[in-house]
Amino acid sequence: MKSHKKILQMFSVLTLVAALFFVIAPEVKIAEENYATEQEKCEEPTNLKVVQLIVDEQELEVTTEKEVVEDILAEAEINLNSEDKTIPELNEIVEDKIQVIRVAKETVEEKKLLSYPTEERPSAELYKGEKRILQKGEKGVEKNIYEVILEDGKEVARNFVKKVRVKEPVKQVVALGTRQTVSRAGTSLEFSEAYTMTATAYTHTGNRTATGIWPSVGIVAVDPRVIPLGTRLYVDGYGFATAMDVGGKIKGKRIDVFMETKEEALQWGRRQVKVFVLHNE
Repeated sequence: MKSHKKILQMFSVLTLVAALFFVIAPEVKIAEENYATEQEKCEEPTNLKVVQLIVDEQELEVTTEKEVVEDILAEAEINLNSEDKTIPELNEIVEDKIQVIRVAKETVEEKKLLSYPTEERPSAELYKGEKRILQKGEKGVEKNIYEVILEDGKEVARNFVKKVRVKEPVKQVVALGTRQTVSRAGTSLEFSEAYTMTATAYTHTGNRTATGIWPSVGIVAVDPRVIPLGTRLYVDGYGFATAMDVGGKIKGKRIDVFMETKEEALQWGRRQVKVFVLHNE
């Protein structure tokens, strides 16, 4: 009877141990799995690095495991055009910085004006020294075409492509006077040059002329760069004259004729006249 009772007691103990095993074992397994997950979370990659990325006028920092430029840019979702460049190049390994250079090409046209040629034709209808434009010249237009290369918006190269003639120049035709005789004061005068000049008048000032003589009718003031002093002249509306004086305002194709009185000088006023340079006897 006692042995039977011991057997029952042992059976109860084994049953209790088995029950505890089935309760505790899953919890231990879950705890082990959670511990392993936490361990994985705590483990960080050892080959991460920070790369400075310069692109589109921005400076970015990217953390990556990649080493090659092309891979890092792909990871950062930076798209490159076919002409774009990088420093370092796409297939090189990066240390700490990548620069993306945007490359663009533009076509630029530069216009240039072309001088027109001049054709001179002798004309006996004009006095020698006179000119008349028979056909007005027009400048031509030419354009040079260039391919301009831009890096990040700045021009780095300009390559000539071709030259295009847009408009041909039109030549200017000028008639040059050859006539060297003129009828004045009832006689035929021979002259070397004829000028159209602005003529004014002056009278006595109490001073001698630039050549040292006292002024008198027939004395005129000129610009010696146009008409040398001492030159014999015929001035339409005035008559025969000699260039013997100069004036502060008498520059270029201007002439100042002498009158005896102020009234005559005022009456002369300012007018356009033909001045003939006579052959000195």
